[in-house]
Amino acid sequence: MSNEPKVSTSRRLSPVWFIPLLAVLIAVWLAVRAWQEAGPVIQIEFSAASGIEVGKTRIRYRDVEVGVVKSIQLSDDFNKVRITAEMDAYVSPLINDQSNFWVVSPRVSRSGISGIETLLSGVYIEMDSGGEGVGESQTKFVGLEEPPSVRSYDKGSSYLLVADTLGSLDIASPVYHREVPVGEVTGYKLLTDQSKVQIRMFVKAPFDELIKEHSQFWNVSGFGATIGLDGVELDVGSLSSLIAGGVEFDTPINLSSGSSPADPGRTFYLFPSKDAVSEGAISVSYPFLLHFEGSVRGLKVGAPVEYLGIQVGRVEHIALDYESRDANRVNVLIAIQPERMGQGVVPSKAQIREAMDQLVAQGMQARLSSGSLLGGSLFVDLVPNAGEPGEIKEHGDYPMLPTAENEFSQITRQLTSIMEKIQGLPIEEIGVDLKSGLKSLRSVMGDLEDAKLGESAGGVLENLQDATDGLDGTADQLERTLKSLDQTVAPDSDLSHTLTSALDDISDAAKSMKQLTDQLQRYPDALLRGRDEDKEE
Repeated sequence: MSNEPKVSTSRRLSPVWFIPLLAVLIAVWLAVRAWQEAGPVIQIEFSAASGIEVGKTRIRYRDVEVGVVKSIQLSDDFNKVRITAEMDAYVSPLINDQSNFWVVSPRVSRSGISGIETLLSGVYIEMDSGGEGVGESQTKFVGLEEPPSVRSYDKGSSYLLVADTLGSLDIASPVYHREVPVGEVTGYKLLTDQSKVQIRMFVKAPFDELIKEHSQFWNVSGFGATIGLDGVELDVGSLSSLIAGGVEFDTPINLSSGSSPADPGRTFYLFPSKDAVSEGAISVSYPFLLHFEGSVRGLKVGAPVEYLGIQVGRVEHIALDYESRDANRVNVLIAIQPERMGQGVVPSKAQIREAMDQLVAQGMQARLSSGSLLGGSLFVDLVPNAGEPGEIKEHGDYPMLPTAENEFSQITRQLTSIMEKIQGLPIEEIGVDLKSGLKSLRSVMGDLEDAKLGESAGGVLENLQDATDGLDGTADQLERTLKSLDQTVAPDSDLSHTLTSALDDISDAAKSMKQLTDQLQRYPDALLRGRDEDKEE
């Protein structure tokens, strides 16, 4: 038996090689799985990287972390900062060419304070997607300097406003309806070709349904003061509108029922104030001419024309009447605006003329009246039944209404007449006469006091007593005489009536003289100063 070894030429894979091969397969599987689970890597350019840190600064969407910053470096032109961030895989459908990114940090603006929470947690980058599947995939973005007012997931509609000036409006200024905030201003730009300002606003759902085709918008920024016929009027908005400005809208009642909701993106005109809305809504006016004699100081263009206290028009033009030979005549052109009467249906020019003809035929006249003692402002008042029946005359291109003298002219004329009568009185002669009468009265009072009337009266009484004793003998004779006169002086006779009246007059005169004497004796100066009630009491 041979002990020689046998050599085999076949080659077999050693089991030792299964271990590294398994490791390679596991590594490949892990790499494929990591590649599948890894989100997109994006680049965002900002003007600065203040507060952003690698590995710490997060990217959020609806306050949910969806990515993290991986690196920070300068851009190729060294003018910006390029941030590389890794996003979670499940948000890949939300990253497209409509996405926006901005840095959230503490910010103070007219609309309020935002980002206050970053004082403790640090700044973060917020993302807003244009929506899933709305745009093409993209990985390079330019960050926003200011956060957008509206997110893509906010429900509502955007509209455009055109204004002459921006006023105090700014981004994030509120939009009001009946003083309730329902939206905000999202942007503005200057339209150089129209010399206007275009303002974009967003109204949240379901309030966007309140915007109709005939809705009107006006600026409620700040406050205003007006001195008019009704005195001083203050127009003060809410505190937020005073700080950040604001826009308010409403739909006129007479148009709201037949007005359908406005389409998103519709353009409206922005009035500077609510009063300007009322003026801008006036589209029809019919002119009439007025002639006033004398000064119209206080009457201005735009002053109201009223009928029974209701404004029915406005003053359009004031000028001297150069064609008239009377240099004191002033032409005032007014416009009757039937839309102010609130009847819904606007009457035609012929209908307004017919109505004015009837009122003038009943005596209606136009006159200037004062609406405010403080400002001295005048307005045109159409007064019914103010004078004789008249008619409307044609003066050039305009119908002319009859006018009446204004209240101030009447008062001035009456005061002038009174002053002329006062000036015509002989004041100096009356003064001389009064002075002379007073001097004579003082002289009389002095004589009465010197005469000692009391002692004289006592002597007279003694003489009267002696005379009475001597009259007893004649009493019988007088009795017979009186009987004969009885029939003559009977109560029903004419002589009796006449004597009675004369005696009454004499008695009244005696009483008056006694009162005058007592008064003059007590108060010698009463003839000039009159009766002093306090002294008599």
